[in-house]
Formats: sequence, structure tokens, C-alpha cells
Amino acid sequence: MVAVLVAAGAGRRMGADKLWIELHGRPAWRWSLDALLAVPGMQRVVVVIPAGAEERFAAALPAEAADRCLLVNGGAERVDSVTAGITALTAAGMPDDMPLLVHDAARPGASSALMLRVADAVALGHAVIPVVPLHDSIKRVDTTGRVIAPVDRESLMAAQTPQAATLGELRAALEESRAWGRAATDEASALASGGITVHTVPGEAGNLKMTEPGDELRIAAVLAVSGSPMSVPAVASRQRAGIGFDAHRRESGRALVLGGLKFPGEEGLAGHSDGDPALHAVIDALLGAAGAGDIGSLYPPDDDRWRGADSGALLEEAVERLATAGWAPSSIDLVIVAPHPAVAPRRDEMIIRIAGLCGIASDRVAVKGTTSDGLGFAGSEGIAAYAIAVVSAKAPAE
Repeated sequence: MVAVLVAAGAGRRMGADKLWIELHGRPAWRWSLDALLAVPGMQRVVVVIPAGAEERFAAALPAEAADRCLLVNGGAERVDSVTAGITALTAAGMPDDMPLLVHDAARPGASSALMLRVADAVALGHAVIPVVPLHDSIKRVDTTGRVIAPVDRESLMAAQTPQAATLGELRAALEESRAWGRAATDEASALASGGITVHTVPGEAGNLKMTEPGDELRIAAVLAVSGSPMSVPAVASRQRAGIGFDAHRRESGRALVLGGLKFPGEEGLAGHSDGDPALHAVIDALLGAAGAGDIGSLYPPDDDRWRGADSGALLEEAVERLATAGWAPSSIDLVIVAPHPAVAPRRDEMIIRIAGLCGIASDRVAVKGTTSDGLGFAGSEGIAAYAIAVVSAKAPAE
């Protein structure tokens, strides 16, 4: 899996360099890049940028994933920029049958769940785009602004990005479109003009494009929702809910592991295992929901078997214990309380990691980061985490 992130636009209608507008601590384009990098199996992301902006973009790449990112200069039109990205991927040795996602960096609200939905569809051999329905009445107007006729919206959808096909398919479609002088407004139009059937997957209402002044405020609100306070999930028949909590003191000389991810350059946490309070809270919430014990009794701190243990492996073992007892994870809601590191830049990656360990879809996992405003233990001395888990009874074997 590879991707092209189109970030070479001039932002003329915004009246500013829209991709560098800061949204909750990150420039707009980084939200898109981080979501792409969090997709499992993503080998390389080409970021197509304006000429002369190499140093600025390079300095803002995530250090832990810089080796998976490639910066190339874009062209005057979108098709030129996408072509430049495809050329760079081919030069990097990527084969023509490699699934390719093309995303607009001016859509920072696209989640990794959407990226994964598109990636899964293209992996099945489909060219694919995400779409959302139109809810407003649509009118055809003339050049004076006079309404000519209504437009039936029943068969109409609004296309979003990322749009995807194989690398070879998209290259051929763009080359054919250029050769015939066709105006390809997006990748889907070039693919369709080349005779390739384009399938759709559900898009996201929050996957808004930043085009006009004021759009950044709506997108900032969308991104803020993903960091909203913990909400208690509904529990249906044959389900149970559990609560987990854990906290660890900071300890120099240890690597920080949080939510199953490593955070290079951050001071680590004390603990008998790898000291990951986020996964420990999730484990306790799952075990509590199923009435299957707690992390302290199952993995006691005085047992050398668990010294330096990978908390991800402990979580997988806890899920297996639930399965033996007739339960399976259904949803996870996790809050991490720490002044640093910021959770938001790696939230989507953490969600996908936890979902994979629990064997559930990523849209059933929520991760939020917050601070205690400098108060208490999590204000300076360590990191705390709270989790709510819902488990569902497994159907009896026939």
C-alpha cells in the first residue's frame, strides 16, 4: 500500500497558505499525513509540495516515520501533481499492481478509519472513492444566477478523497486523459474516462475540504470532537461494561510506550512490564467487564515472567482469556491524562493498534488525550489512563 498526498496547492481562495494553518497543534496537512501513515501496510507516502518548500515540509515530517515519507515538487494542476507523485513511487521501485491512495491535504478531517475503508476496497481489486449523500436541494442556474431547473439528487453523491486504484491503473488513466485533452477534475473521472469501473464506499461528513475562509473553523470543530471527554457506551442485552484505571510515574532511562506505541525522545515510565498505563487500563476494563480478574492478579509485579513484558502481548492474552470465558471485546473508550506527549498526532495510529490487539474494528475504539491543567500526579510526575470497555457474550458453538 502506498499513497500520494497532494499538498502543492496555492490556496488562492483562502487568501492564506491553508495547509499551514495550525489545527490543534498540527499544521493542516500533517493531519492527513498522519492518518495515511497509520493505515496498516502503508509502505510509502509521497507528499507533493510547492517548489522551494522542501526545507519547511521536511522539518515538519514526523521523525518516527520520516523514512516512509518522500517529498516531491508538484505541478501547475492537480493532475500534474498526482502524476509527479506516481512517478516518484515508480522510481522508488513500487510495482504497477501496488494499491495507491491519493488524498487531498486540504481535507485534514479524514480519519484513518476512512483511509482503511478505502484501502480495504482497493485491495480487493476495485478502483474506489468515498462518497456522501447530498441533503440540500440542487438547482441548475444560468450565468446571471437565475434558477433554470431543479436537479434530481437521488442519484447524486459528493465525492471525497482518498481516491484509490492500483498505481499502474491510475498512471495509465491520467496519461490517457492528458493525451486526449480531457479535463480530469479528480482521479475518479480519469479512471472512468479510461473505461475503469469506479466503486464507492461511505465517506465521512467531517471529511470537509478547506477552500474558503472560515472552513478552517468548521474543520477544527470536527477534529475537536474526536478529542471530546469520555462517554459511557450503551450496554445491550448479553453485554457487560467494565472500567479500568492505571498510572505510572516517569522514570529516566526508559523508553516511553503508550497505547502500544513507542514515543522516541520522551522520558519513559516506571513499571514491571513496559509501563504502558493506557493498555493496562484497557486490560483491566476488559477483565472487569467479563469478571475475569484484574491485571495485578494475573500479571503480579513480583513475578519475573512479566519483567519488561510487552503490554500489547498482555492485552492479546487478556482477550484470549475473555474468549475462554465466553466473552469478546465489543468497544473501547480510552482517555490518557498527560501534559506530554500530545496524543492527538498519533491518535489514529493508536486506535488502529488497540483495535488490532482486541480483534475489533477501529471504529469501535475511541482514544482521547487530555491534561490535568498541571494539577495532581498526572500534571507533572507521570501519566494516567482511564478506560471503559464493553464486552459481548459469544454465541454458543453449534
